[in-house]
Amino acid sequence: MSHDFKPKDYPSLKAVVHKSVLHAPNGLDTHDIAPLAGYAGSRLSAYTVMMAELTQEGRKCDLNRLLPFMDATDCDAPLHFLARHRDGVFVRVPRPASGPGSLVDRLAASIREFGEYAAETATNISDGNIPARQLGRIEKEGFEAMAAIMGMIELARETHEHQYGGGK
Repeated sequence: MSHDFKPKDYPSLKAVVHKSVLHAPNGLDTHDIAPLAGYAGSRLSAYTVMMAELTQEGRKCDLNRLLPFMDATDCDAPLHFLARHRDGVFVRVPRPASGPGSLVDRLAASIREFGEYAAETATNISDGNIPARQLGRIEKEGFEAMAAIMGMIELARETHEHQYGGGK
């Protein structure tokens, strides 16, 4: 097996986490995030250590804090960042609010809408002409369809596990 890995400069995941802490989507104050992310001590000392780890060159931030940071800030930006740099995409899987029927109905509607819109824009895509507004709509409807598909897969997995236990 050939390993063609070549060292390169990578963008900073730490910078993405730092930004999510400073501008938490849930509005939580940075001083309140530190204890939730597992930093010990008083509110001020926990904040000081956290910010030093996130901002100072050479300081390491424990990778095991990534999920606590994301939970504390309600921010998926680190996952979007990682997925983008691995040529992938992160899609949050929706939970059915009113039972499996609503999830399956939403899946069918999302895929139908995305398919209809994709057919409408196929000419523009083949011509290489996608205006920003159109790209935004394609991304929105595409992500909605993917989320609905992932939700159905998760629902099927949960249904199977409920029926047969944890085994596959």
